[in-house]
Amino acid sequence: MQPYNFEPACWATDKDGLDNINECPLGLLSFDGQNAPRLNILRGHLVSESVPMENGGNAFALDFSRKSVFGYSNDNKYYVLRDVHGTNAIPFSQTFIQQKLQGESIIVANQRIDYNPSISELTVDLSGFSEWIDTHFFRESNNLTEDGAQELKFSYCSKEPQNILLYKNDNDFEVHAKHFAKRLGGYNTLHEFSFKETWRLNFKMLDSEGMPLNDALNNLFEPFERLLAFCMGFPGNIEEITFTGVNPAVQGQYFDRYIPGEENEVGRLAVNMPLPYPEISNRFQDIADNWMNATGDAQTACRTAAALLGKWDKAIDVMFSLCAQSFEATSRVGENLSELSDEEFERRKTCVLETINNKTIHNWAELKLKYANFVSAGELANRLWTRLGDFANYVVPNKKLFLRQHRESRNTYTHMREPNNDNFLTGSDLYWHARAVQVLQYGAVLLYLGFQPTEILSIFQKHNFMTSFISKAQDIYAQVEQQDDDAK
Repeated sequence: MQPYNFEPACWATDKDGLDNINECPLGLLSFDGQNAPRLNILRGHLVSESVPMENGGNAFALDFSRKSVFGYSNDNKYYVLRDVHGTNAIPFSQTFIQQKLQGESIIVANQRIDYNPSISELTVDLSGFSEWIDTHFFRESNNLTEDGAQELKFSYCSKEPQNILLYKNDNDFEVHAKHFAKRLGGYNTLHEFSFKETWRLNFKMLDSEGMPLNDALNNLFEPFERLLAFCMGFPGNIEEITFTGVNPAVQGQYFDRYIPGEENEVGRLAVNMPLPYPEISNRFQDIADNWMNATGDAQTACRTAAALLGKWDKAIDVMFSLCAQSFEATSRVGENLSELSDEEFERRKTCVLETINNKTIHNWAELKLKYANFVSAGELANRLWTRLGDFANYVVPNKKLFLRQHRESRNTYTHMREPNNDNFLTGSDLYWHARAVQVLQYGAVLLYLGFQPTEILSIFQKHNFMTSFISKAQDIYAQVEQQDDDAK
């Protein structure tokens, strides 16, 4: 998120304590967009917690944590610093005369509010979202007049734009693309004119009682933001979050530490968006429905597919392990994970155990067979490959070698053991293999969202999405395949 400059404020440990601001210490709240919010009490202290002792004295803990503290600023704004912790103000200590606190998030509102207020709307300014919507209402033309002069025309009618309903979840909430337009410029002789048209992500709660802010953030915004990252092909940067209370007069902002998304490269990345809204608008309700209601392995697959589109700033073995785990979760979606029916498995297990007379061996075999009725990861990978059809074979021509290398590398890095054979990958080989896994896993999530294998291949080809990863996988495995054929 963007840094924010807060006005000096009077602070209290509960919101009613702001009734008498003359008794509240003055503090400066700061948030740089990346690190935890900080509150510096300039003189005195805000939190001094103690426990009465049997001898009549008080015992002070060194540190404290509390749900929230509340502030009232010079510009008549109400602050809530949430999930606060710091060094307890103990008499005669430095913290007693100047205390520093730290929180996890901040709410700023025009009225006094609680730690987790109920809201009717949540609006997010997300980079890349306007490019994904790809719709504008201004008109611009540059023509030559009859006498050869250049004529530049610009027009915009404020009545024309309409918000776009992206998704509706039964009777709980709606998701909109909310249109905004901003004009800057003056009318002096050095006139400068600028016009910005943008879209913001907007959630409307349909229940008259609204929804707690935390629920809206965790259950609505965060999964939907991951869906947008999946559709855009990159994570957007969260610039600003605002909300409206159940009472429309309550307006506020929310600040938190979110993982930074793309800011400066949005224009370049938008060219290769795999699922721009105009191309999927007629099926986006179903896509979002599958994504928002995903559970278990499907939810894991969706979340990880979006996460892998961010910056790969961890060690390659860590990123490969994440890809491998995501690939396995995706391969389990929609599959019967039992090799045999319960009845058939019990019948076969009984047949085996009845032939063993030695009690020790019988108990050992019974324990081994107890959890033996499952489909192996290798078999599930093969099934997923079959479901992906031509897309999987297009990305990786040599399936057999790819899956051998994948299994050995996955087992070695997951269990941190010595490799058993030459199929173990390291360095750049591991990197390009991980990227190929990412491509396949992205395609598998598309499959879960309702796309057909032929559509999936078309999406990648039409938008040149992940082209370098696919080309490298084709080169590596096509070459090896040819070498294997020559050796035969």
